[in-house]
Amino acid sequence: MSSDQLKAIVIEKILYEQNEATLQDLLNILTSRSPQEVTLSPEQRTAIEAGMADYAAGRFVTEEDLDRHDTEWR
Repeated sequence: MSSDQLKAIVIEKILYEQNEATLQDLLNILTSRSPQEVTLSPEQRTAIEAGMADYAAGRFVTEEDLDRHDTEWR
């Protein structure tokens, strides 16, 4: 996918987004100079830590598995 295509998708999604907190988070990400400048809420940190623990414990599904599962349902 090209940069122009990605930009179009992102713009479309932003146009339809109604959640003010989500929009503020996006603005913070887009205006920060580096990932270290993004401030995470305690809830976001907890969610990230839980996701990392799930991954480390092997509780995840690969994209291949999802594709195979999706094909089975069609």
